[in-house]
Amino acid sequence: MVYINPPYDRSEVGLKRRQTDLSRHLSAEARARLPNPIKTIWKVAQVKPGTINMGNGDPHHTLYPVCEMNFVVPSIDDVNPVQAWKDGTGEQQIIASYKDEPCALSLRTALAYGAGGGLKYVRDTLADLNDRIHAPPNHSVSLSLGNADALTKCFRLFGDPGDAFLCEEFTFSAMTNAALPLGITWVPIRMDKDGLIPSDMERVLSNWDEVTQGRRPHVLYTIPCSQNPTGSTLPAERRRQIYEIAREWDIIILEDDPYFFLQYDLNTQTTTLESYGFARAMAEVLPRSFLSMDYDGRVVRLDSFSKILAPGMRLGWVTCNDFFTEKLDMLTDSSSQHPHGLGQAFISELLGSQGWGIDGFMKWVSSLCREYERRRNLFMDVFRREVEVTGLASAETPKSGMFVWIKIDLERHARYRKIESPEYPGGPVSNTAELMNELFRKLLDCGLVMMPASTFAMPDLTRRRSDDGNISDRVNYFRATFVGTDEVIENGLKIFSRGLEEFFCF
Repeated sequence: MVYINPPYDRSEVGLKRRQTDLSRHLSAEARARLPNPIKTIWKVAQVKPGTINMGNGDPHHTLYPVCEMNFVVPSIDDVNPVQAWKDGTGEQQIIASYKDEPCALSLRTALAYGAGGGLKYVRDTLADLNDRIHAPPNHSVSLSLGNADALTKCFRLFGDPGDAFLCEEFTFSAMTNAALPLGITWVPIRMDKDGLIPSDMERVLSNWDEVTQGRRPHVLYTIPCSQNPTGSTLPAERRRQIYEIAREWDIIILEDDPYFFLQYDLNTQTTTLESYGFARAMAEVLPRSFLSMDYDGRVVRLDSFSKILAPGMRLGWVTCNDFFTEKLDMLTDSSSQHPHGLGQAFISELLGSQGWGIDGFMKWVSSLCREYERRRNLFMDVFRREVEVTGLASAETPKSGMFVWIKIDLERHARYRKIESPEYPGGPVSNTAELMNELFRKLLDCGLVMMPASTFAMPDLTRRRSDDGNISDRVNYFRATFVGTDEVIENGLKIFSRGLEEFFCF
């Protein structure tokens, strides 16, 4: 069942989709890539039940050295399953995968070779989850080895050497670095406490000169919820504005959203919960995704189980239009191959009728949100008590995710200085970066690690506006996480406060 009514007429959607040609966004590699011929035959062989397959080099299932796998997971019967599991007071549930007995996904299938997009049962299950939460029209699901795997493939799918992609001015550099060897450059968009600023995105695109700057950017990479590193979450109105700008300039949106399910201060309705369950109640209060707004197929959404189950699972899913899904699967079939069968078997049983089911999964998510919200509140309480009182640092309370973006008031430091003559037009006009590097090392000596903003800063290599301000003058921030234990939060922020005061006295 779809729980969100799309704000458009579906007959109109069909017309607009037919008029939108998305093939121009494919890279030369993606256009030249041919289907894996062996996988093509494999897919054909799955269509007709009972077909004798003597074509593939699969070890026969009778020779698999496993016939059963049991997973011990928390029972969802507890009112607050995360708290009960953490305290060791909750009940356990055993879900099982079998090779020769009935289950959601047989190990005969899960442990055999498959196709790039993952096994149909798993894809259908996650498509059902998508429908309940996002209600996207005409989109399909392909599995990934987590969002890092999915993103690097998307960079190859859409990027050619010399292309420029849009991103937030502070972003997850481990991912943006993956695009650089492909010849892709990054064009940063300014941010504030609410995330990416739509007017700056519009300004960049409208002022772009293809004669001097090359092809206008046609891809936006964004982390809309608990933006990494700033922790900001895009308000609904900004998302609508960004999507309309993307439509106007024909931009593909890579919606990297691993923190989507970790939302705080949610006001779920008791009546909805009692009448329809957790999936619908959560769908009503979770943010509107770009995917939920996407009626012409320009959003490629990336989800992951890393933050809500376990990061080492290395399993996620990509949701996009059928055309891009086909191209993505072709790339996977000739590179990493399909995601691991053990992970697919686990997810199948967990979200299946003998496991949590989708509603039970969303109950776990709801309980997880309450626990992380408690840790966020503790972090902010200790921060105000130990750090903010010094007047040397401040922070906004994040609405989602795992990160707090801490601003350091460097102008109060005795050695802070303005630079009258920058090295080049648009260059740094302060020693902010130098002082922040000193502070990072000071905290390290004190026994504390926080990630400095410079780690995530995206310099504007186009230097399109000398009056735009150099990002090195805006790196007076640290990214801190509040997902640790209460003791880690208390002790870490006390060290931070002491290190700050000692640094500013030097």
